[in-house]
Amino acid sequence: MTFHGFDHIDLRVPSLAAVERFYGWLLPELGLTRKSYAYVDPGGDWHEGNQERYNAVEWYEEGVSGRRALFFGVIEDQDMPVVRTRVAFRIASLGDFPAWEIKLREAGARTMEVEDHGKSSSLFFADPVGTRLELVAAAGS
Repeated sequence: MTFHGFDHIDLRVPSLAAVERFYGWLLPELGLTRKSYAYVDPGGDWHEGNQERYNAVEWYEEGVSGRRALFFGVIEDQDMPVVRTRVAFRIASLGDFPAWEIKLREAGARTMEVEDHGKSSSLFFADPVGTRLELVAAAGS
C-alpha cells in the first residue's frame, strides 16, 4: 500500500479569536496564502461563511493545478480542551531557525525549543492557546 500524503488538517481550538491572528501569520509564511471562512453549525454541518459570520478559517495553497489544493483549517469548538497532539511543518533550511524563532515570538508563540535529531532538527513551539506545533528541517538543508 502506498501512502499518498495528506489532503488537509482541521485543528480544533477552544477560541478562534485567541489564535486567528497567529495562524493568519504562520500559515501564509509556510505557503498557505489563500484564506476562506466557514460556519460550522451545532450539528456539525459546514456552511459558507464570511468575515462577519464564521467559526472556522482555512488557509490554502494557491496556484495549484492538476490536484486539489492542500489546506489547514482552524475551527472553534468552545468545548475542546487544548490537546497534546503536535502538528509538524517542514521548512526549507535549518539555517532559517533563528529567523523563525524571532518571528514566532513576535506572533505570540510560546515555549520555543530546538532539538537536533541527526538527520533533521526541530523547532518546537505552541500557539497562543497552547496547541503544540513544530517546524522540521532536514540536516544539511
